[in-house]
Amino acid sequence: MNHYQKINNLVGFLLFLIAGVVYWLTMEPTVSFWDCGEFISAADKLQVGHQPGAPLFLMIGKLFSLLAAGDVTKIAYWMNFSSVIFSAATVMFLYWTITLIASKLYKQEKTTADVLTVVATGVVGALAFTFSDTFWFSAVEAEVYSLSILFTALVFWAILKWESKTDDRWLVLIAFVIGLSIGVHLLSLLAIPAVVLVYYFKKTTKPTTFGIIKAIGVAGLIWVIVQFVIIQYFVLLAARFDLFFVNTLGFGFGYGAITFILLLAASITYAIYYSIKHKKYNLNLSMICLTFVLFGFSSYFLIIIRADAKPSLNLSNPDNAFALYGYLGRTNYGQTPLLYGQTFDAKQIDGKETYTKYRKGKDKYEVSGRGIDVEYDKNLLFPRTYSDKPDHINFYKQWLNLADGETPSFAQNLKFFASYQVGFMYWRYFFWNFVGRQNDNQGQGGYSEGNWITGIKSLDAIRLGSQTNLPPSIVDNEGFNKFYGLPLILGIAGLFFLYRRNRNDTLVITTLFLFTGLAIIVYLNQDPRQVRERDYAYVGSFYAFAIFIGFGVFAIREWLSRFNAPKLSLMVASLVGLLAAPVIMGVQGWGDHNRSGKATALEWAKNYLNSCAPNAILFVTADNDTFPLWYAQEVEGIRTDIRVVNIQYLSDDAYINQMKLKLNKSAALPITMPTEKYVNGVRDYIRYYDYDLKDSVELKDLLAVLTSDNKEDKLPLSDGSYVNFLPSQNFKLTVDSDQLVKTHTISAKDKDKVTPLMEWKYNKDIMYKYDLALLDIIANNNWERPIYFESNVSEDTYAGLGKYLYLEGYALRLLPFKTDPKDTRDKMEKTNSDPMYDNLMNKFDFKSFKTAKYIDPESRRVAQSSWSVSNSLTTNLFMEGKTDKARNILVKSVKEIPLKNYSVDDTINRYQTIQNMYALNETKAANELTNETFEFLNKELTYIASLEPKRFNAYGRDIQVGMYVLSNLHRMAVGYKQTELSDKIAKKFEELQAKFS
Repeated sequence: MNHYQKINNLVGFLLFLIAGVVYWLTMEPTVSFWDCGEFISAADKLQVGHQPGAPLFLMIGKLFSLLAAGDVTKIAYWMNFSSVIFSAATVMFLYWTITLIASKLYKQEKTTADVLTVVATGVVGALAFTFSDTFWFSAVEAEVYSLSILFTALVFWAILKWESKTDDRWLVLIAFVIGLSIGVHLLSLLAIPAVVLVYYFKKTTKPTTFGIIKAIGVAGLIWVIVQFVIIQYFVLLAARFDLFFVNTLGFGFGYGAITFILLLAASITYAIYYSIKHKKYNLNLSMICLTFVLFGFSSYFLIIIRADAKPSLNLSNPDNAFALYGYLGRTNYGQTPLLYGQTFDAKQIDGKETYTKYRKGKDKYEVSGRGIDVEYDKNLLFPRTYSDKPDHINFYKQWLNLADGETPSFAQNLKFFASYQVGFMYWRYFFWNFVGRQNDNQGQGGYSEGNWITGIKSLDAIRLGSQTNLPPSIVDNEGFNKFYGLPLILGIAGLFFLYRRNRNDTLVITTLFLFTGLAIIVYLNQDPRQVRERDYAYVGSFYAFAIFIGFGVFAIREWLSRFNAPKLSLMVASLVGLLAAPVIMGVQGWGDHNRSGKATALEWAKNYLNSCAPNAILFVTADNDTFPLWYAQEVEGIRTDIRVVNIQYLSDDAYINQMKLKLNKSAALPITMPTEKYVNGVRDYIRYYDYDLKDSVELKDLLAVLTSDNKEDKLPLSDGSYVNFLPSQNFKLTVDSDQLVKTHTISAKDKDKVTPLMEWKYNKDIMYKYDLALLDIIANNNWERPIYFESNVSEDTYAGLGKYLYLEGYALRLLPFKTDPKDTRDKMEKTNSDPMYDNLMNKFDFKSFKTAKYIDPESRRVAQSSWSVSNSLTTNLFMEGKTDKARNILVKSVKEIPLKNYSVDDTINRYQTIQNMYALNETKAANELTNETFEFLNKELTYIASLEPKRFNAYGRDIQVGMYVLSNLHRMAVGYKQTELSDKIAKKFEELQAKFS
């Protein structure tokens, strides 16, 4: 091994250690929000997560979880640590990738200065990626993206090794890594075009434009073969074989699929034999590569094996070939038009059946429905404004300035693609990583939410308004990271330098950049109002740009060498490169990436579960409000007596079947519908038809009609068929107060509060299967188990039961209390005070807010929710005459929950807290908090008022909320005779009111 190679290897390992230590120091010690809870739960017991699954990630995660040595509280730690290792390895391979490319710039033996330049180039590029915002975020939690980008880095590094050695075994390794990556995430597939280009340039003495286009075309064909033929159609063929064997030949399930696999293996084996016998080298190589892709893809056997074992997490139940095909095809996520499709205001005019859907029956496959190709009256090429969800339609109209009733033109459609999908949902993220970031708030297009900034005030003011006297919601946010565009400038310099010296490699890297970035934008065709920032999807393109950042060192050295000081130019170039990219990125980004000491997701999950009485049923929605709860129960065994039910998943028959079984300490749910009443394709939705019923319908009677197979209970259609229908939206449930006392739902002294008849209006025109199952549980529970709903979600979640819901912590309990029409309180203001007091005082834990080095947006949402429920309970306890208890809740909250205002919305909770403080004679504390809240609003609103009207009009909600809170602060200060304070607030309020009017 020559001297350079030794240095190169040593520096690569050193960068692995540096990156590993950085990520380990900033790693979250337990479960995070979003998908991490599900991944850890699924890995710990090798269960089946959401589509399309990540079986290899789960198996590797299981290995890391064993390092916990039986301590269930450390399983999340070690799985998070796996991401640290994967990410550090990615940095190492990125370094070696950069040095492989840089070494090609020297045709002869490298001098010491040349070696150091190559090393410096690799170090700067690799460290820049180490501290890049998106990559760093995924490096410190148990998510698939760190392992996925490692596979991408391996693939790109391996093709460069092949290029330098021309040994086709590297191509076989690439095929195997791509196959393995399918079991993690499909990002590595987007490296195929760059791989094919490297192959083309190596094999072609005189590359041409047409040749490059053909190479990209071949790459596209390979991508299609892997993405669709191997991943989906091979599974579909196996399913078709199984259908024939089971339904026609009478075999058991699986025999046909196994036969297909054996035939496929025999065919590939024969093709390899034929290629050897007839010396067909390319055929031999392609068949061996296909074999290794399939070897890697075989990790999906885990999914079908574990689904058949029926673990507690078994989403979509892919225990047969048809179910696995749907699982891999992400059928639960619906279809998105790509090349031609509807506009958001299009109407369905026709529908053609395109294929038959099958489900696994008792002995045979059964038809579960038909695939429908819907035709619309308004269509566009390259449709980007297609979603017909009401909030999406409003967003399209606002973003494109469309009038009511106006259909977007093709030009407006392209404008949305360019400005929103590309500009806002890609370049914004790109600039976060290499230019700077305004804050960590979720961006939805406003001037103060998650924009990119340079830190150069005059430049930022052009897009975002004045940057003078920025408010605390921006400058005090840990995500306020100013890079001054230096990493971007360094990368552009590196790009131009490499283009002059090696155009082929520049094109290869640019291809990797485009296909792992902008190509994803085209393919995903994202609709607006995404529930979270999606920058993690484009980390491959940020990886590619980091290579150009590394070559910025070469660019600086070349420019400085004109002054005839080669050694000094190398030192200066290396120092400038380090300072301009990794140093400034690391220093600025540390605060909002340091998750050490943070356990807010786990703490939130514990508090949520501890909001519920023993043996409860807790209905939740959405991934982020479900997965931490699953983790708490499945991994750490916390409150397993509670059955957590995700309402959306109740649309799946397999999930309903799971709910009908005992799980851990939780008894089976009282679902009375037999399986044949709700299998996939049966009662997926039931439409409302006004049957002119004058009275409310008893819930059990209604369910009997909805699940009836008698024609008399169905609605006839024009084609001669009959369907179930919803005859009334007015429901009722008869209540036995003695049963409530018997089941400890209420105490005997509260019997007079109980209504003998719960009546409510179902607030939807379509009843989906999940609501059918939910109402079945409520109707047949007979108050034997406490029923809770998640709080702070959309109203249709509660199936119209909102007036019977009462807070007992984070969760809302269903209680059949009499309702007063004069009571205008929202359900989030109504409390079942005594049990809620016990929960908050004795079972809730907020210590993670103090130990966390960084309170991220989701944790701030939890803190805001915590203040909301605390304020509601404090107010109600005071109104009920329980002053001491009210004061206890207030003291605990002030002591343990953050009082810092992160946004104007936080001040709503502050003024409610202040109101409680004054009511409980805590005047000094109330005045102090009033002053803090006033000063925050003063800075926020004064900044907004300093903007030109066209900009401050975009802050409409902040202005409305801020002025509302100021008005209430003034009212309270006057009411409690705090004259100096009330005068100060009044003066500022009048000043601001004049400006905003």
